[in-house]
Amino acid sequence: MAVKKTRIVIADDHHILLDGLTALLRAQEDITVAGTYSDGQLLLDGLPHTRPDIALVDISMPSLGGGELTLRIRQQHPEIAVIALSMHDDTTHILEMMEAGVSAYVLKSANDRQLLEAIRAVREGKMYFSPEVSEKMATLAMQQKQEHRELPRLTARETEILRLIAQECSNAEIAAQLFISERTVETHRKNMIRKTNNRTIVGLLKYAMDNNLI
Repeated sequence: MAVKKTRIVIADDHHILLDGLTALLRAQEDITVAGTYSDGQLLLDGLPHTRPDIALVDISMPSLGGGELTLRIRQQHPEIAVIALSMHDDTTHILEMMEAGVSAYVLKSANDRQLLEAIRAVREGKMYFSPEVSEKMATLAMQQKQEHRELPRLTARETEILRLIAQECSNAEIAAQLFISERTVETHRKNMIRKTNNRTIVGLLKYAMDNNLI
């Protein structure tokens, strides 16, 4: 049974690299190179004729760079997946290409095996990032998590009850003021303690004051 070949087009303005990529891919039994270009615009214009499954694109190219090229491919030919091939390993370029819609980001310093892994992963509908890129993104995610840790959201009723607790009102007094049952007040207390990761009402009040919740 014949292997269904993955059709790939390549855009890179470095001719030596372009020739090397072409030779590597043509040597694979499950891949066919449908077109090679030194310009992103030429690749885009040729898509109706080459009908690739995957476009392998450099980021820095004359006429039409990788980010804009990726956006146009995804808009005009959403069935075509895009793999970014770049020398840039900084988060700015990585995020730009991810936002544009790439399915994989492979560094030009990657070995042949990693590039082929990326192509085959994308062919199966998966995403792929070079190990160095994955590490950068994991570090960025951790930094953002630490910098933008969201405080627990208390409801308007919970905040109202918390203010009355801070005024040393008992459950009965809070229930009377808010026209709710003491059991409801106690339920709100427990929910607030759980939400804020505290164990006691004293811890809850300290947390609320430290974070300007009351």
